[in-house]
Amino acid sequence: MPTFLILKGTHVKETIRGANPTALRTAVLAAAADAAKGPAASAGAFFSGKGQTLGSATTPSAARHSGPNLGAAVSSPAAFGQGSGLPQTVVRFLGLYFTTLFSTEPAAAAEGSPFRVQKSGSGVRVGGVR
Repeated sequence: MPTFLILKGTHVKETIRGANPTALRTAVLAAAADAAKGPAASAGAFFSGKGQTLGSATTPSAARHSGPNLGAAVSSPAAFGQGSGLPQTVVRFLGLYFTTLFSTEPAAAAEGSPFRVQKSGSGVRVGGVR
């Protein structure tokens, strides 16, 4: 059952239970009229911190996300699948799966696929990369 809470500051002013559009519209209009009268509380009570300005020299820069490059996965999935990690393994698996699924000779298609995994004497090679 949908439940809507109308808040003023940190207190619940009204609760509407169920899909009642008339009651919800009335409550929202009443809350909007109440908000037009003035602020719920002094701003200092809720925003007492100093704050920071975007782009200021004193603000530490945020760490960049170092996840997989999904643009590389879309533009060249075989090259992306050569790496190690879960996303690369999933791309490699799906590449081999679809290569063999739509082939009349699955073993030969898997051998010639750019998504193949080769075992060499010094370890596992994925495609042509160690």
